[in-house]
Amino acid sequence: MRGAWGRPARLLWTMLVVACLVATASAAAVPAGAAADTAAQSATVPASPGADADRSALGTAATPPRQTGNETDNSTGVIHENPDEVDGENELDRLLSYLSGELNGDIGASTLRLSRGEYEAARAALGDDYDDSLGKYVDVEGETETDGDGASEEYRTVVETQRAYVDTVSEFHETRREYEAARRAGDDERARELARELTRLAEDGESQSDRLLTAFDVISNRTDGDLTESSTQIEAVQANVSEQRDEIVSREFVATSLTVDDYDRNISFTDPLVLSGSLVADDGTPVTGSTARFAVGGQTIRTAVDADGSFELTYRPARIPAGSSSVTVRYLPNDTSVYQATERVVPVAVSQVNATAGLSEPAAPAYGYADGVSVRATLRVNGTPVPNYPLAASFAESSATASATNASGQSTVSTTVPATATGAASIRVAPDGDGRAVTFAPAAVSVPLETEGTALDASAREAGNGTVVVDGRLETDEGEAVSGQPVAVGVAGREVASASTNESGAYRATFDLPSDASAENATVSAAFDGGGTNLESSAATASVRLVDGPAAAGAGNDASGGLPLDLAWVVAGTAVVGLVAAVLLRRNRAGASATTTTVDDEPTASDTDDSSEPDSVTTGTPALDAAVDALDAGRPNDAVVVAYAGVRQSLGPAAGVDDAATHWEFCDRCVDAGVAPADALESLTAGYERAAYSGLSVSDEAAAELVETARSLAGTAAPDATDSPDSDGDADASEAVGAVE
Repeated sequence: MRGAWGRPARLLWTMLVVACLVATASAAAVPAGAAADTAAQSATVPASPGADADRSALGTAATPPRQTGNETDNSTGVIHENPDEVDGENELDRLLSYLSGELNGDIGASTLRLSRGEYEAARAALGDDYDDSLGKYVDVEGETETDGDGASEEYRTVVETQRAYVDTVSEFHETRREYEAARRAGDDERARELARELTRLAEDGESQSDRLLTAFDVISNRTDGDLTESSTQIEAVQANVSEQRDEIVSREFVATSLTVDDYDRNISFTDPLVLSGSLVADDGTPVTGSTARFAVGGQTIRTAVDADGSFELTYRPARIPAGSSSVTVRYLPNDTSVYQATERVVPVAVSQVNATAGLSEPAAPAYGYADGVSVRATLRVNGTPVPNYPLAASFAESSATASATNASGQSTVSTTVPATATGAASIRVAPDGDGRAVTFAPAAVSVPLETEGTALDASAREAGNGTVVVDGRLETDEGEAVSGQPVAVGVAGREVASASTNESGAYRATFDLPSDASAENATVSAAFDGGGTNLESSAATASVRLVDGPAAAGAGNDASGGLPLDLAWVVAGTAVVGLVAAVLLRRNRAGASATTTTVDDEPTASDTDDSSEPDSVTTGTPALDAAVDALDAGRPNDAVVVAYAGVRQSLGPAAGVDDAATHWEFCDRCVDAGVAPADALESLTAGYERAAYSGLSVSDEAAAELVETARSLAGTAAPDATDSPDSDGDADASEAVGAVE
């Protein structure tokens, strides 16, 4: 009997797989539209009067984050308590204590891993979970009466500093291994270069570990936690780093000393420090070399060195604070030198001097939105250039980029024209900090501006239950995307929603139709008001694209979970095909039971020739066809989600991946199993993540490319839904297949 029903059974199985595929694709498509539409609606439709009372002080709900393979649910009931509803200050204190315990636990786990040399694990311990707990801690701390005695700033300091410290320690040990390899190879110059790098890393580690220990002490004093063990572990790690550094320095370098002669301590930029002295080794022999480099007050000065080690340098204070009582003079040997760095602190009295700043005129006659503008700033004191001086620059109340002045006292200031730059907007430069040894009055230069035309487009579609989704793009007449600008959406002259354009100029808004309007005859308007900007106003209108047929009530991408019309037809069609297959199976069984099975000496063509049967049934095809339909209907996000579902159903069986796997787990396992090329599958997975979870729109071009990628990936799957009789373990080629009417 196996031969009698094997082929129809496989056909039925294939149809069921296809039905599961489309159902999965449809379910996945809902979060894509819902996330984007809900995000737009929550950002644009006015909140109800009670909304604030329902919003948690721990932060508003975000769109679903990227899933990871080791994702766990660490939430508890107490984390999600709304501080607005907590009864009494004691409850908030308990919540704050709980969150600090979570943070302290992450810190302890990180320092423990660091002490064991497990650097990746040490970084991971202060990952997204720590950031999430810290955000909640800050929110709850703001609800309590801490009087500035909270630890949120210290927790921020810890996460920033400890991440950097883990990198520093990891790099130190990696550089140490390179150093040992260079020594074994007899490459003395390379070994000394690496030894100096180890010295710099150890110094960075010392400052980072000091900041961590200070923060640990504050946290221990202000919370119920005790980070003494973490402090001990950090101290041990740094002690080990410093000990190795000292050992290498003593092995590789000759110690030096710096002496200075009498000098005038009253200095300024116009009355510089002139310092003479000598540079010798610890045994008294002069340091060899014709020149030497010194670091003084943030400047690097190169000067000649005589055969007896004597030198003279000139230093003009500019960046250091006026009124400084000392400066440090540090000898900086070359990386390949055998000499060790040394320094000396010399007493001074620094007076402030005023400089003059100037700006060149912009090169173009006029600038419009998003145009780049660049001018040259010059800083001098009585004609003498002020080098290595940091500048603060701005344009139209936005920050601009300015490099520190070069040896000629010049800096390049660059910016991009924002939409808010109107009228007599100017580029302005000022000192980057107050009270420096050199200061100057801010300088400014006007930038000629022109107004640019804009183009706004809009499309509207019914999303079911009286909800309409409007999206489009705002750009200049030259095709430049306009970001961060409001777009008002209206129906029949009434504003019903608003949205803000993103970096690509795209916007999306979701709203419920007014009670006196219907989707059949409603015209949606979108308008950008260029008032107060350097952009002209623009507007667009669109008729609402309807969801036709009996499935209209549940169609669209609304949060109710209905299927888009094209997907509904795919499901219906699949069900019909499955029904037909079931009938064939039943009738085939009946025919087989009523007919005597015979075995011919020579198989007929119908027994051996499979040309009338499809070679395989690609399970992803219906979903991919639905994805193309979604593209044609102007729903790129839905297209990407459905296409991804098709690929998942096609590749999943071959890679042995079950439905519970996250999208990135699925990607990794398929690549590991060799069933799909890594680049293509990773690209599709990233596109699916954006379409389904980010709440952002995928462009039509990007969606089309991703659908094509999905089609190529589905084509790489080995056909397993149907097999030829020769390869099917349940069908014997010698058995005759029962007749099918």
